[in-house]
Amino acid sequence: MSDPDILAELASEAKRLVALGFLACTAGNLSARRPDGLVAMSPSGIDKGSLRPQDFILLGADGQPIPPDARKPSDETRLHLALYAAGVGAAVCHGHPPYAVALSMGESSVVRFHGIEMQKAFAGVSSHEQECLLPVIDNSQDMGDLSRRARAALRPEMPAILVRGHGVYAWGRSVSEAGRHLEAVEWLCRIVHLCRSMPPA
Repeated sequence: MSDPDILAELASEAKRLVALGFLACTAGNLSARRPDGLVAMSPSGIDKGSLRPQDFILLGADGQPIPPDARKPSDETRLHLALYAAGVGAAVCHGHPPYAVALSMGESSVVRFHGIEMQKAFAGVSSHEQECLLPVIDNSQDMGDLSRRARAALRPEMPAILVRGHGVYAWGRSVSEAGRHLEAVEWLCRIVHLCRSMPPA
């Protein structure tokens, strides 16, 4: 996929995730890694629903914009780069979906999905009978610390992590797959929430 195509896909996915309610206000961020290793990153402090392909910032391996671009990339760029370094895929979508954030507020270090057909929305999961564990890590304003926690929590069956009180980072082999994984996490978290809210039979 060419660079213009990647940027257009990022802008389109940002609008879709905003419409789903996952990127409220100016929150959230998206990125994609190009074949040459450079990363296209959403800018900081902008309503993600208004992003155009040309608004994404091209970053070098050090996370700095390629000169002469002086714009500011997302504050969470370092975490995106850490995930790429861990080999997660070619795109990362981060949002603040409400059911996932609500479930993160407990003390558990995982949210367990089992027996739910929608688990098959995750790449590599072929059966609802497979247990999928969504890691929950504590939040930190120190991006180096948060990046280390995220990398330590990665699980092979789960293309996402949940940051307590903050939101979900989901990834995939393409921008659309990363966005699908973010959507699947929120849908599954909603089901878990509804099940927990049901009175005993």
